[in-house]
Amino acid sequence: MKIFPENASSYGGEVDFIFWLITGVVAVASVIVIFLLLYPVLTRRRKLTKTQRYQKGEGFRNLRLIYLGILLLAIADFFFLYKEGPTWTKIEETLPDKEFHVAIIGRQWLWEIVYPGPDGKLYTADDVKKINQFYMPVNSVVHMDIQSYDVIHSVFIPNARFKQDALPGRNITRWVKMTKTGTFPLSCAEICGIGHANMKATIIVQNKEDFKKTLTKLYKK
Repeated sequence: MKIFPENASSYGGEVDFIFWLITGVVAVASVIVIFLLLYPVLTRRRKLTKTQRYQKGEGFRNLRLIYLGILLLAIADFFFLYKEGPTWTKIEETLPDKEFHVAIIGRQWLWEIVYPGPDGKLYTADDVKKINQFYMPVNSVVHMDIQSYDVIHSVFIPNARFKQDALPGRNITRWVKMTKTGTFPLSCAEICGIGHANMKATIIVQNKEDFKKTLTKLYKK
């Protein structure tokens, strides 16, 4: 049984690693906390001594376990930051040179994909628009200008481990590099009205030769 959709992007594996790392550490911490809660309940006698009934929590001796917990929590947080830092920088703060450039514009309740026309430049008179159909070449860095016409939407590509909100009045440029050909879903991950659940698009990742043919057909329409 697969927990996640198939990874089809260049950085999806790194995102999955961070997820499992955090899940593993939190799972271990949860087991320890549950043990500390249940152990005295199951092992102490019903008749308690005065000391067992009440602890004032004064001094290091009584507080040492709390201090230890705070220390372990701080170490875990800094460890997570250390491990996820390079991944965050690579995905969120670095914009590699583009090989293709599109605009993804959300509106209730569809995705408008804007492709550069024959001049190869986006936002010119010969741009081509498609509704809910996103073609891209495999193994190529694709820049995506994410925008919204009306309310807040969110571009979610599960197979790429990609998610980015689309905000009215803002242009947010992100990137993705798909490493496998095929058809993958794109959906809205932000509740945006009564048609939210149906706000879906299809990503078609093609080899570069087929992608060029697809662009040629788009230009002729």
